[in-house]
Amino acid sequence: MSREDLLELKKEITIVEDFAEELDEQELKQLDELKKMFDNGFNKLSDDDKKWLNMEFFKWIELYINEVSCTANGCSGCAGGCDIEF
Repeated sequence: MSREDLLELKKEITIVEDFAEELDEQELKQLDELKKMFDNGFNKLSDDDKKWLNMEFFKWIELYINEVSCTANGCSGCAGGCDIEF
């Protein structure tokens, strides 16, 4: 997998993990498989690609956390109507 594919997989895992308590046994197994797939791919990346992936993920997670918080609680700037693209 390319570093870009792994980044998208990491994003998917992160979003699914937020709803883990709602997942059934089959879905939890699928989540575990996705995590293993990510770990295997990540371990094969060069150090530069690992650094890139981590930097891009941290940029994304900052936006994601803001969006989740804003949508759940409403922020003073948008009252929960953020238009952040993922």
